[in-house]
Amino acid sequence: MSRDTFTRIPSEKQRHILDIAMREFAGNGFHKANINTIAAKAGISIGAMYKYFSSKEDLFLETLRLGTGFLNDTYSAVSREPGDPFVKIRSVFTRALDYAREHPHALKLYLSLISSGMDDFAARYAHTIEEVGHTSLKKIVQDGVRDGYIREDLDMDAAILFLDNHLMMFAFSQISQYLKTRQETFLEGRLGADRIIDETVRLCRRVFGTDR
Repeated sequence: MSRDTFTRIPSEKQRHILDIAMREFAGNGFHKANINTIAAKAGISIGAMYKYFSSKEDLFLETLRLGTGFLNDTYSAVSREPGDPFVKIRSVFTRALDYAREHPHALKLYLSLISSGMDDFAARYAHTIEEVGHTSLKKIVQDGVRDGYIREDLDMDAAILFLDNHLMMFAFSQISQYLKTRQETFLEGRLGADRIIDETVRLCRRVFGTDR
């Protein structure tokens, strides 16, 4: 019922509240973030906040839905495009890079789900959060096999997991200093983000692709 109340307020106000909440959760983590602080920064009373969201977890879920929704919509749109699956893979990585640069707090929110303090939350919601991305990558690979771009003998589930894991690490390395340094260590600082995308697509084409 609270969310119904929230969706009835102007969309600009919704986005403002969620942007404030996203920054607070991304900066402090779910457990340390304070819903009173979020309400104050958003310019609303704590009473109004609880009319919109029944709990801090409810608010966190809504910010997460906003943060992952754009990426999921983007990946879904790319997966429906015709043609070379490796071009689609490049598009997915490029859009993830753009998103990381334009919305770092949204990605930090997503990254927070892998911390040990979020195990219970992840156990309840990870499948729902990841399902759209998994479905989109699966369609890209399946269509690639059907159209003769990707080998038929490929273990499809393993290929999808490989792509998704690499995509996540690549995106997170844009907003995590540790993962960025780790990436630079392995690559000896030779490759920038755009070049990493180029090499990823080239590797996928050589490993997954047919002679087409």
